[in-house]
Formats: sequence, C-alpha cells, structure tokens
Amino acid sequence: MSQISLERLVQYLRQQVPMTCNFDIRAGGVDDSGLVLEAPLASNFNDKQTAFAGTLASLCTLSGWAMTSLVCEAAGYQTDIAVVRSDLRYTRPCSEQMIRAHCYWPAPEDAAQFTGTLGDRGWAVLSLSARIDSESEIAVVYSGDYSAKIL
Repeated sequence: MSQISLERLVQYLRQQVPMTCNFDIRAGGVDDSGLVLEAPLASNFNDKQTAFAGTLASLCTLSGWAMTSLVCEAAGYQTDIAVVRSDLRYTRPCSEQMIRAHCYWPAPEDAAQFTGTLGDRGWAVLSLSARIDSESEIAVVYSGDYSAKIL
C-alpha cells in the first residue's frame, strides 16, 4: 500500500465530504503499522485551545474508512464503504500542532477472512482500531466496524 493511494483517497474525501476541507484533512503516511490521517490544530481547536472532539472523532472514523478502502483495493475490489459501529474514548486533551489519527492494519488472518467473505457474498465487515496521541500519551482510542459492498 502506498502513500499515493492514501493521497488519492484523501483527495476523494475532500471532493465528496465537504467537512474534510473545513478541518483540512491530510494524508499523513502509510507504513508497516498502518496509515495516518492528520489535520492541523490551528483550524480544529475548541474553547480550551485543544483539539475539537468532533475533529478527533472524524479523523479516527475516516482513518478506518481509508484503511478499509486500501484493504479492498489491494484485493482488487471496488467497494462502497460505510462505518456501521464505532466506539471512541477520550483519555486526555490533544494539543499537538498536527493532530494524527493512526489506524492499524488488520491482522493478516482478519484481512484474509474479510476479503474472502467480500468475494463470496459481495459484502463483508472489517473491524479496525485507531488512536490519537498527544504529548507521547494516548489521547483517543477508537474501534470501528466498516461494511464494504462490491460495486
């Protein structure tokens, strides 16, 4: 999976989901651990000058959407993806100048089961986790289930 693929997905989000432009979503990177979506604190702060909770939730949710998209693309599927369950815990304020949501790759066996089911039934659900750190500590813990349907 490449940075170019993530940048393409972010461009799609910026065109199709207007709020992503408002909080200036960016492709942070893709590596062996997962992917990162980011947004600057300068346009996403609350009355306490820390990251707005809505931005934190959106970044985590969209990072899972992007991860599901990359997994589907890697398996050769064009899909429609929606989050069907999410759970978010805020553990501390986030004051980083660049807010980064890190979504982890699913375990290989989970990805294989997901793409196998997707191929067999035409739809499947993938469970993912993400987090946002601030000052080297966990600020947000996220888990979500994403439904993908072959187009």
